[in-house]
Amino acid sequence: MRSVKNMVTALGVIGVSAALALTGCSNADNGSADTANSNGDAAGSKEKVWDVNPQDRDKLQQGGELRFAISQLPTNWNTQSNDGNQVDNEDIWKWTGAQLLVSDEKGELSWNKNYLDDVKVEEAKDGAPQKITMKISDKAKWNSGRDIEAEDFISLWKAMNGTNEAFKPATTDGYDQMANVEAGASNKEVIITFKSSYPDWQAPLSGIYPKELTSDPEMFNTGLTEPKNEWLAGPYKFDKIDKSQRVATLVPNEKWWGDKPLLDKVSFRELSPSASSQAFANNEIDVLQPIINADGYQKAQQRSDGEIRETPGLQWRHVTFNSEGKNLGDVKVRQAITRAINREAIAKSDLAGLPVADHVEEAMLGNHFFMPGQDGYKDNGEKWSYDPKAAEKLLDEAGWKLPEGKKVREKDGQPLEIEYGLIKDVPTSENEGKLIQADLAKVGIDLKLVTKAQDEFPQFMIDGEFGLTTFTWRGTIFPMNNIGQIYGTGQESNFARISNPELDKLREQADVEMDRSKRVDLTNQIDAMIWESGHTLPLYRRVDYTAVPKNLANYGAFGLASLQPENVGFVK
Repeated sequence: MRSVKNMVTALGVIGVSAALALTGCSNADNGSADTANSNGDAAGSKEKVWDVNPQDRDKLQQGGELRFAISQLPTNWNTQSNDGNQVDNEDIWKWTGAQLLVSDEKGELSWNKNYLDDVKVEEAKDGAPQKITMKISDKAKWNSGRDIEAEDFISLWKAMNGTNEAFKPATTDGYDQMANVEAGASNKEVIITFKSSYPDWQAPLSGIYPKELTSDPEMFNTGLTEPKNEWLAGPYKFDKIDKSQRVATLVPNEKWWGDKPLLDKVSFRELSPSASSQAFANNEIDVLQPIINADGYQKAQQRSDGEIRETPGLQWRHVTFNSEGKNLGDVKVRQAITRAINREAIAKSDLAGLPVADHVEEAMLGNHFFMPGQDGYKDNGEKWSYDPKAAEKLLDEAGWKLPEGKKVREKDGQPLEIEYGLIKDVPTSENEGKLIQADLAKVGIDLKLVTKAQDEFPQFMIDGEFGLTTFTWRGTIFPMNNIGQIYGTGQESNFARISNPELDKLREQADVEMDRSKRVDLTNQIDAMIWESGHTLPLYRRVDYTAVPKNLANYGAFGLASLQPENVGFVK
């Protein structure tokens, strides 16, 4: 198994608040998020790479309930669809879905033996393409009783590879590099043939979904409005979705063939960030994550049987520009906004009262793919640093002039107004909106704060109904795998709606480059283009602060490690 040591991605799931987030290649979030490194130390620091109270199963008790707070109860339970690509959704799926790939605290990968007996790799050479043969365990079945089989892999590939425009996947990355997916000697063997070489071939094979979900575009895109236990195959299953109380409850899956789950019940309750913090302090929930502000951190410390576990996070805050939004079509305007925003001041304000606030400069992010201290990291944002004078010059060049005696620039008699999508009841979104509004006012831009309800996220971005907005991407352990997801032409998660043929061409090279140093160089060239285009403005990476009961084992701040839900429990 190839090691992915020191590989942290900046893409993945989307998020907006403490719970609203999106993932690159999986889910998203809207107001908070976090990312981690490996190799014992986190991103070159002395911080832990994971903090989960690891314990052997024989030291844990059978039974008990684990209660989570989430930002948003999913409305589309398909994590692979564009509007189902949210952190909360993915986090619930990890307990119920078929996770094929497992990573340890160092980011080293192995295949989940509950699902796969064997994985063989034939590397690309002498003109022959890369080929992967996966032997699916005879025990592996969907809860419906049907075998997990090659047809499920074939159907997922067809839904995700971008050839059928009726499907709206969160990303086509990896799937679009597959030339063919077919059954082998039996329906329990699947053969994936890539077009050539593909260094991150494990990424698109990390989870599997049933053909019943992935064969029909309408069902795939928007049809899974309620979870279906028969389409799942994990240690837990859904017991109840209480829409009035906004709670999803899981119980052990009696059809699960692996190690018996330790917990009797797992629940996910929709709460605002402030309410979830108080609920943890009051012993009404057991997991508070991520903690994104001083109020949450202080309230978490009030619980006598609680503790805060932490690692560098896999999530990062940023500003996304909509190039089709009002007055944002000119790249010089987007560049001017980039230079007018005081990113460090925003980070200091957002992070005030958290331990990381004492060294906030270490959290500042100058790259869309690599984290500070990580092999491959380069600050490509240096030339786009905070400089209001440079911003004013760019706006002058774009034809936006400041009339004498006025505070807002004009062009052809129209004021320079930009809309900001502010997520209601998400303190981070509101705080960032007001700070950006003040920064832009200094250079003659009128930023209008347009309130969006939490349940409009991420749909308002998919619909293009915003100018600027801030949220969180949560990455995966493949930092160079998801370039196309957010930045590729025509991709569903390219919320900036920017097409750059030169970037697309470099992305095609990076996707298949097996020499890591060359691939890192290509990725950094792409990163510089993203800065230049005014697509996405990184703000800072988050530290993953997770509050839990002290006696909870095998759960907390994971860093690069993956959750193994059947092993989560309380110490005897």
